[in-house]
Amino acid sequence: WSGCFNLATIDGYIYAVGPARSVCRREGPNNWASIVDRNTMPKPQAIDNFVQGGFYAIDGFNAKDIYCVGGAGDAWRYDGKRWYPCAVPTNMLFESVCCAGDGFVYIGMQSGSVMRGREDQWKLIHKDEMTLPFKDMVWFQGKVWCTSDYGLWVIEDGKLTEAAVPPEVKACSGNLAVGDGVMLLAGMYGATVHDGTAWNRLW
Repeated sequence: WSGCFNLATIDGYIYAVGPARSVCRREGPNNWASIVDRNTMPKPQAIDNFVQGGFYAIDGFNAKDIYCVGGAGDAWRYDGKRWYPCAVPTNMLFESVCCAGDGFVYIGMQSGSVMRGREDQWKLIHKDEMTLPFKDMVWFQGKVWCTSDYGLWVIEDGKLTEAAVPPEVKACSGNLAVGDGVMLLAGMYGATVHDGTAWNRLW
């Protein structure tokens, strides 16, 4: 284990992903267990001294349906016992992932493009040329929320649009987290919480 790129809470456990397709689950205090099976998910190969695969993000519908993404088109699904490669039709860099309440998996890619699908059925639903990819993608109030240091977006009915939020909320763009019925947006210029009805700025 050489580093952690992303964390996710799935079925009450914290999961972490890192380089070379590494995945761990927190079993208890100071106790992390790898769930990687190199028989079904080998380490990625380096091409021209660049490792094409490796995990930058993880999310799951439950402990038996987990998705990990990263590198150039590298996506895998874990069913609680073994790993399966996902045939996503692109070699774009994967940066974030969301297992959404509508049953789809959303993958945030380089330049703000978005792929939607599940297992081996995928479709590019948005192509963009943003300077930064989405840092986080979360499901909240029936839509996927996406953020980077540049702003906040939502995906509804397969379409990505800029979120209609006040300037003071947009200024907090950076990272997203959902828990206990609220969504937290936090960045360089502050943090704010959406309680399901309104945004409440944290000072």
